Amino acid sequence: MNGRVFVFGSINTDLVVYVTRLPQPGETVSGKGWASFPGGKGANQAVAAARAGAAVELYGCLGDDLFGRERLESLRQTGVSTRGVRVLPGVSSGVAQITVDSDGENTIAVAPGANAMFSAAGIELPPPPRGETWVSLFQNEVPQKAIEALIQTAHEAGHLVLWNLAPTFSRRPADATMRAVDFLICNRNELAAVTGMSGDPETAARTLFARGVRAVIATLGKEGSLLIREQGTRQVDAFPVDAVDTVGAGDCFCGVLAASLAGGFEVGAALQRASAAAAISTTRRGAQPSMPTRKEIDALLTGKGA
Repeated sequence: MNGRVFVFGSINTDLVVYVTRLPQPGETVSGKGWASFPGGKGANQAVAAARAGAAVELYGCLGDDLFGRERLESLRQTGVSTRGVRVLPGVSSGVAQITVDSDGENTIAVAPGANAMFSAAGIELPPPPRGETWVSLFQNEVPQKAIEALIQTAHEAGHLVLWNLAPTFSRRPADATMRAVDFLICNRNELAAVTGMSGDPETAARTLFARGVRAVIATLGKEGSLLIREQGTRQVDAFPVDAVDTVGAGDCFCGVLAASLAGGFEVGAALQRASAAAAISTTRRGAQPSMPTRKEIDALLTGKGA
């Protein structure tokens, strides 16, 4: 697999506490241990795409502090280009406080720090060479204004545009932005937020076609995912595994999907690769450390195990 992926988004340090069960509001529970991992949705997806075989450039912001220096080094070690990462003096790097229970489920609270300073200013994207597919991948842990501007930039440059509507958005996305997106990726909650409809994901997704959306990928956890287009819906089953930590699984799915599309896989095969990768990631602790390699993804797809 080859191909080029541009990722625009957050870079965090994840501080993770492992507990038997998640606390209720106002409740304190004792942890079974804790760990620190590199994280942030943008960085997670960039690492997932790089390990899946793509050449990846990450655009984001860090503070000029210990966490920022650690994240730059950890990203470089994975092969992700950090030429687009801005280091801002006098600003803290982003941090996420994560609690993970014995079933691998989690709660997350994020202090964005430098991520909140991310801007589209000065970012120019080259067009892909003839015959190549370049992918631009977006999420919502940096300012939405910048994301929507860069989606337009990527679309005009001729990139395939993927927008993961996680974790939320601050305002209704502009219809012009929606028309510039090739694949809108969202889970049930995000799909309900952007459509105002709960219930059947396919019914909700189809309301977005009137706003210019060409395709919706609904991620449904253990139920797999749906590729929903006007001409029909395709379901991709999840791979059954014993999950220990679901943090970063959605990011893994998005990053590997982007890498697969950039590498020339048709969308159905790309979704299968993304589903396999996300399943592998849940069998390991931490977000970026859990991202599988291309070889591991191939092994699961050919029945040789994760």
